[in-house]
Amino acid sequence: MIQKLRTLYEKSVIYRVFVKKYKRYFLFGTLSLIAVDIINIFPPLIIKKTIDILPNETDLTRIATLAGLFLLVSLCQGVCRYLWRMFFIGTSFRCDYDLRLAFFEHIETLSQKFFQKYKTGDLMSRATNDIGAVRMAVGPGLLIGLDAVFYFFVIPPIIISLSPRLSFYTFLLMPLTPFIAYTIKNIIDRRFRAVQENFSRISEKVQENISGIRVVKSFNMSRQEESRFLGLGTDFVKKNLKLAIPQSLLGPTFEYITYMGIIILLFIGGKMVIGGIITLGTLVAFQRYIAMMVWPMTAIGWCLSLLQRGKASMKRIDEVLAERPEIVAANIDRRQGISDGNIEFRDVHFRYDSQKEWVLRGIHLTIAAGQRVAIVGPIGSGKSTLVNMIPRIIPADNRSIFIDGVDINAIDIKLLRRHIGFVPQDTFLFSERITDNILFGTETAGDDDASRQFARFAGIENEIEELPHKFESYLGERGINLSGGQKQRLTIARALAVNPSVIILDDCLSAVDARVEDTIIKNILRHFSGKTLIVVTHRLPAIRGFDLLVVMKDGMIVERGTHKQLIAAHGLYTSLYTKEALEERLD
Repeated sequence: MIQKLRTLYEKSVIYRVFVKKYKRYFLFGTLSLIAVDIINIFPPLIIKKTIDILPNETDLTRIATLAGLFLLVSLCQGVCRYLWRMFFIGTSFRCDYDLRLAFFEHIETLSQKFFQKYKTGDLMSRATNDIGAVRMAVGPGLLIGLDAVFYFFVIPPIIISLSPRLSFYTFLLMPLTPFIAYTIKNIIDRRFRAVQENFSRISEKVQENISGIRVVKSFNMSRQEESRFLGLGTDFVKKNLKLAIPQSLLGPTFEYITYMGIIILLFIGGKMVIGGIITLGTLVAFQRYIAMMVWPMTAIGWCLSLLQRGKASMKRIDEVLAERPEIVAANIDRRQGISDGNIEFRDVHFRYDSQKEWVLRGIHLTIAAGQRVAIVGPIGSGKSTLVNMIPRIIPADNRSIFIDGVDINAIDIKLLRRHIGFVPQDTFLFSERITDNILFGTETAGDDDASRQFARFAGIENEIEELPHKFESYLGERGINLSGGQKQRLTIARALAVNPSVIILDDCLSAVDARVEDTIIKNILRHFSGKTLIVVTHRLPAIRGFDLLVVMKDGMIVERGTHKQLIAAHGLYTSLYTKEALEERLD
């Protein structure tokens, strides 16, 4: 039984978040709280003593002494109360900081698959509302819980010592408390989880509409989106009202039980004073102690509500913390095999889910260091999946992909990505200065000359210079104040700024015209000669001079060679190239 209780305690939110790391603060806070509560026991006894001696006391010295003692007790209580506020409430904010940091750091380690499972709004809700609920549980929840427990164990014995008979009648309704508490706390747990899940949906809807505001306005869907948001908001209010019912019942129910005890006290206690069984001072002290029991009865309801909220929120946080990355950084000391940029695919197979079809099937490909390679093919042929496996954005089987003869799974993932300049299809820019975005992955943050150089390579320097603040200009969310082509070129400049051994451009020039694309590729070839360049594109004229063209279809390599060789073969590449050339002439 003891072992079971210990296991439950070690799994509790309070132990995991607060006590485990901050034992010293928990101990000092508990001692301060106990000191406050012990001191709080004496004022009713001082009042009792004062009332009992008043009828027969003519010398005010004794009464003044009791009054001075009362003030001293209050002063000591104030000092100790300050201490427990610092140790409990103050430390709860430390726990909040620790949990938010751990949550954020864990999310950063997770793979692409995780972010397909959880939406941004949901994660934001867990990182704000849920962690806030946990802080309230381990701070105020723990504090008032300990306070209530102390009063429940200390006040009843004192009351019994004053008058056992009167105590019996006063505590007659107390056994109802545990039953009511257990019933209501389970209802709170279920309803609070429903509220948090609904808040996640609201966060998701807000995030989607703000990010996609251009689409919403261009399709004139503002009214419809407002209506959907109103529906979610109405549902959120209803769920909160359902939660408010058991929460609001807890405190008043326990207070009602306590006040019923006070009514019994006044009725029976008054008769006992009249009968001379107890003194008036005893009755007054008795009443003060019963009144002191109102707080723990109220505190139980509040404490249970906070703890249940914290427990439900911690479950939602644990769901994220339990997720494990598909790609784990290898702890190795080897640092060779990165500088040259030889890449080899050996019979690579891949599918996103075990129940789905293969996206890549039997890929064999060797890319020499410094070689310029273009991967082309119809949409859905597996081009992006293939290049995403090189920096391990997508996991690869052991001994299937090698860089400079080293299995990429045996290379430290941070070291691997440091030597790869990868530009994905989906462009992302931070709400920072243009300079900071370009130099994001480098150690030369704030160097305008360096950012200007890489912007020139990416063909966007002149457009940045036309902005009012030039390279000091701040971008909106996800670079919303830039065009699609400008965002793509900024991400290319950011990839080039890290001076990688391997440069991968995954169809990231779709929003610029063919002339600009050709200029950018020529700049890269000129200024990054000797670097391995891999380009995924649908614009075939821009890559005619590449050393190797790889044509993919249905997850397989169906053709490879130079432009001349593939044109002469009259295969898929010839068909794609002819179509592209015809579209250019029509434009």
